[in-house]
Amino acid sequence: MAQIEKEVIKSEADVELGTTVSSSEVGIGQVDPAESHEHVNDAGYARRLSKRQIMMMTFGAGIGTGLWVGTGQALKYAGPGGIAVAYTIVAYIVWCLYMSIGEMTTYRPVHGGFIRQASEYVDPALGFAEGINFWFAWVMIIPAEVTAAVDVLKFWPASQNVPLAAYITLFLFVTLLPNIFPVRWYGHVEFAMSWAKLFAIFIMIFYLFIMASGGVPATNGPLVFTYWKNPGAFNNGMKGLAKAFVQAAFSFGGAQHIAVIAGEALNPRKTIKATVFPIFWRMFLFFILNIWMVGMCVPYDDKDLKNGAGTLGSPFVIALKRGNVMGLAHAINGFIFLTVVSCGVTAVYISSRSLTALSDIGIIHSIFGKKDRRGRPWLSLTICSLLGGGLCYLNLNSTAVQVYNWFASLVSIATFMGWLTMFTTHIGFRRAIKAQGISWKTLPLKAPGAPYAQYVALVLVVFCMACEFYLALFPFGEKPSARAFFSVYLAFPLFIFDYCAYKWWFKTKLVNPAEVDLSEGAIFDEEDRLKTALAAQNGELREKKRFDPIGTVKNLVFG
Repeated sequence: MAQIEKEVIKSEADVELGTTVSSSEVGIGQVDPAESHEHVNDAGYARRLSKRQIMMMTFGAGIGTGLWVGTGQALKYAGPGGIAVAYTIVAYIVWCLYMSIGEMTTYRPVHGGFIRQASEYVDPALGFAEGINFWFAWVMIIPAEVTAAVDVLKFWPASQNVPLAAYITLFLFVTLLPNIFPVRWYGHVEFAMSWAKLFAIFIMIFYLFIMASGGVPATNGPLVFTYWKNPGAFNNGMKGLAKAFVQAAFSFGGAQHIAVIAGEALNPRKTIKATVFPIFWRMFLFFILNIWMVGMCVPYDDKDLKNGAGTLGSPFVIALKRGNVMGLAHAINGFIFLTVVSCGVTAVYISSRSLTALSDIGIIHSIFGKKDRRGRPWLSLTICSLLGGGLCYLNLNSTAVQVYNWFASLVSIATFMGWLTMFTTHIGFRRAIKAQGISWKTLPLKAPGAPYAQYVALVLVVFCMACEFYLALFPFGEKPSARAFFSVYLAFPLFIFDYCAYKWWFKTKLVNPAEVDLSEGAIFDEEDRLKTALAAQNGELREKKRFDPIGTVKNLVFG
């Protein structure tokens, strides 16, 4: 009996680890999970990222310069009421985005991510346009984060004694290093970085709550909604609110990385499902609660908020300065620096995997999908590092700064285009499973409120794009001009060009929902069924061993 139980426990462990389970352990007529994965094309990737690593990477994904520093720009232009409204609405959009991508990815957690999903559920041309859009946006984030890291150091005047080129080279090396090693080491680095981000965020939440409640002597009593009354809750009217919506979108980022990471995840269905559901608390704690607290502790007319560069203009650092807690201000600035470096590391990882995904699913030349025996996409990694790293050095030349700004501006509208694509893709996914008789109730993860929540979010994204269009036409501090417009909105016509050019050249058509290949989802369904059966068998054996009357009688009679 003990031997049989031992074998079942071993087989269950083997399933968890993705190793081979013998037919004697599984049972005749059942699918071996290891063999089933041979039919799921992992394109040479190694599944090495654990659930805890991916969960921490997801929780820390939105904690970057957009939150620490960018919220200062939103507060300055829109006021505390403006950022409270904008960030709450955008939090809903991004939550819907995570649920949509989570539902699609847990059903088919294969390589290619959202690019493959857009191609197979809507139109190959859409997959190409969004793939190029997403890849280029993340390549642009590499120099943006390296530049931000230099700006963060301005908080300490002594740091200005080091040449800018030396800083750029050093930060580039630091962001590239974790990506050179096997993916599980990248996971370890991001896991540690995410813990540092969470630690800093919780420190600030507690501090801002104490400050707003009057627990900081320098405030001379409770603040609560003092700054909502004077200088006021809103600033610059609708134009300021539009700025807050745009900045909120930049602060939150997207959820597409979940679909990208799934191709290198251990036990992908279980991992992605466990990662997506806690996202609500990340949205509530890190963004909504934080933004409301910041609006209570820092007025929108604060001189440092208006004139400060880098973290000198961060509302979090300003709140610490206003509370005369400079020691904590230095510590938080150090955490912000780690955050920026972490975002740079992530940018290299996501951009290289996105370019590789385009190759793996046949959208671009297969050479870009080259990987070594450990699953590292070495060619795409090299291309993204050289392109993103090279753009960093444009900051050394004052005449080239404008060129860099034109490239960096492509990231903004690209975020909204990505959101539109993902909601459209999710609607296509729901149509496909319905056309093929698969009930949404059987999905391993069901997006709450779908598809109606997605339609609402889609309308809100269009509204955010309209806000950015308005700001592109009538920018703050500038007269309307073609240069100002295209420096902000250029990514939109480029996205449309990519889509139309690919569609014209390859004569692609909108996908017929009844013809979508969902066979890979069925393989993962069978694997889940096998795991459930093994777990049940294991439980029965444990109970039988625990309550074995024959064995008890034998022990009593024969000693």
